[in-house]
Amino acid sequence: MRWLAALAACSVSLLLPAAAGADSPVSAHAMVHACCTPYGMKERAFAESKALGANVIRVDVEMGPIFELFGQPRPQPDWHGLDEVIELSQRYDLPVLGIVLDTPSFLSTCPKRWPNAGHCAAADAGEYGRLAGELAAHARGAVAQWEIVNEPDGQWAFEGSAEQYARMLASSYDAIKARAPEARVAMGGVMTPTSPSWVERVFATPGTDAEHKYDIANMHIRGRVGDLARGVAGWRALLGRHGFRGPLWVTEHGYSADPAYQQDPAYVGGEPAQAGYLRHSLLALAEAGAGQVFVTLRDNPTLEPKYVSEGLVDIQETSGYPARRRPAFEAVRRLGQRWPELRALLAEQRGHEWRAAQLSQLAAADETRLRQWRSGRGDVSGALRATRRVIRRVSAARSSRRRRAQLALARRQERRLRGAFKRFDLRVRGYAQRVAGNRLEAFQHALAALDCARRIDG
Repeated sequence: MRWLAALAACSVSLLLPAAAGADSPVSAHAMVHACCTPYGMKERAFAESKALGANVIRVDVEMGPIFELFGQPRPQPDWHGLDEVIELSQRYDLPVLGIVLDTPSFLSTCPKRWPNAGHCAAADAGEYGRLAGELAAHARGAVAQWEIVNEPDGQWAFEGSAEQYARMLASSYDAIKARAPEARVAMGGVMTPTSPSWVERVFATPGTDAEHKYDIANMHIRGRVGDLARGVAGWRALLGRHGFRGPLWVTEHGYSADPAYQQDPAYVGGEPAQAGYLRHSLLALAEAGAGQVFVTLRDNPTLEPKYVSEGLVDIQETSGYPARRRPAFEAVRRLGQRWPELRALLAEQRGHEWRAAQLSQLAAADETRLRQWRSGRGDVSGALRATRRVIRRVSAARSSRRRRAQLALARRQERRLRGAFKRFDLRVRGYAQRVAGNRLEAFQHALAALDCARRIDG
């Protein structure tokens, strides 16, 4: 049977060799700061990201410490922290997504002594873009992707307007392309992709052409596994209405290992639940169209409590930076290694699910027709019984010309009704067989889909 062949193909695919990590969506949100993270922690983050099988590591690159000294432009940029990132990228053969952060205070629209002056918009978007181009030129070959500001739609991260961000994005894009043409620019990871008003304002900013000033769409998403695909689809659809057809990345995604902050009821119970959540959420996000998903690599005690224990790894800030890998680390690493196999299994699963749904719909339609033909057969059967009673009554009566005529008419009526009953009965039997066959085949496809899902989890 067809479903057995499909099930066999689903099982055989597990035996096929797969290139580890080929086309894997796994990348690392490392929370490494070029300026200020100690070298030992940087190295540990790169080592753990490489062991995870990450395709890209996301690193914060702060403009202020590079280009600013005591509130004034530096005579020469201080590349020390970024050079450490470049060296580690080359040593671990791990590309970097650099987040352009920290507007220098001499460019900031906020007062110089403002506590978060680096979070403010640039007073001169052109100069801001020029500095972003300097970053791209210096890190060329190691940092091939640049994200312009983190969560620019969040007041906590960017104390500027959507229009100010549009000008910073556009000028940065132009400058980066001029200095490192092969580099790609990602819009800042949007923390509220379900709310279109902010990005619509960005794209509507006059004189910026902002809707064409990025190569990679970007979003941050967490939440219940069942809601993730809709979030990605909605964000892609919104950008698609503005003509964007390029890759979409999720540059922050994670799930707490702390039971107190595990918000998906299907995944509760501490570290094992975190592993299960990420195994399924990464599949859901990738299937929905996320090209790369940057999973929170390490714990960070400086964050809000619900994010503190999102890490795959708990890295101690002591000598040697020892690391304890959670079960989620192995779950994500294994997912990356098995990705070609998992992608084939997932496609097979969706095929079975689609066919099961289609067959169930056909069966439901045939059941409606079956009820109609059964009702018609019942009407004919009732008429046939009534006619036969007439025949028996007339046959038992004293013969006469009138009785003989009545009997002949009743027998002709009986023959017509027998023919009609036969036609109705054939239709009833045919629809009943089709319903039973489609229901059985739908059930078999559903079993095959469950088998693929089980093997994916395995």
